[in-house]
Amino acid sequence: MRFDELRLHDATLLSIEVDYDIGRCELLIHPVGEDRRILAFDGFSALHLPRHAPWGRSSAINGLRQLDAQAFEIELQSGDVLRIEAASWSSVKERRLP
Repeated sequence: MRFDELRLHDATLLSIEVDYDIGRCELLIHPVGEDRRILAFDGFSALHLPRHAPWGRSSAINGLRQLDAQAFEIELQSGDVLRIEAASWSSVKERRLP
């Protein structure tokens, strides 16, 4: 599946965690009516995480774009566009402790 085919419209971006040493960025996302997911980017070389909210405050996802093999954008309903340059991405259900 391609990055821009993920069904994340209206999903809530809950948090972003970065492990700078190993080059991993994880976004915790809660899709509407589904379990929370981790969207992970490995081997990142650049992160652009603006929070200007030109359309008003929101942490909901509007859409996704994959610009090329290593450039990904997440447009929030705030109008901010998160841009991540990384070697690869993956999406898995959040692992919760019992």
